[in-house]
Amino acid sequence: MAAIEFQEVASPAQIAEVARLGEEIWREHYGELLGEAQIAYMLEKYQSERAVAAQLADGGYRYWLVFEDGCPCGYCGFVREEDRLFLSKLYLRRAVRGRGIARLALEKLRAEAAGLRSIYLTVNKENSGSIAVYKALGFCEIDAVKTDIGGGFYMDDYIMELPLC
Repeated sequence: MAAIEFQEVASPAQIAEVARLGEEIWREHYGELLGEAQIAYMLEKYQSERAVAAQLADGGYRYWLVFEDGCPCGYCGFVREEDRLFLSKLYLRRAVRGRGIARLALEKLRAEAAGLRSIYLTVNKENSGSIAVYKALGFCEIDAVKTDIGGGFYMDDYIMELPLC
């Protein structure tokens, strides 16, 4: 079994690594689903070094870099809200998917969400692989939302939730 490690993101080098992984994973995973123009727009708006640094500084977000055997393989971004934890990002390189890393991340997130009623996330309605993973982890669809994110782009998502109490 590979050694999995989660590191809290705080330094500029770690922020740069999150942005680099985001670029790699998003282009691979969302290429056919969203198209190049929307991917480029969303990477700049949500996953660039500037965006991640702002989320950490201003938005109460936390990020973890995920390592397998010492090599960066993904990241997770989340924010604690009044009574729920919002899992904004959980992205893994294709080569490490299916190895239980998402389950390990969720175990850590459950600890972060102690005292809250649930963990929730949004996932593209066409992202069937991720939806299946979240369902296997205990999430269920509770709503759907279409969000204007600017630039002429929309996110058409399910809201999925994992009750904790």
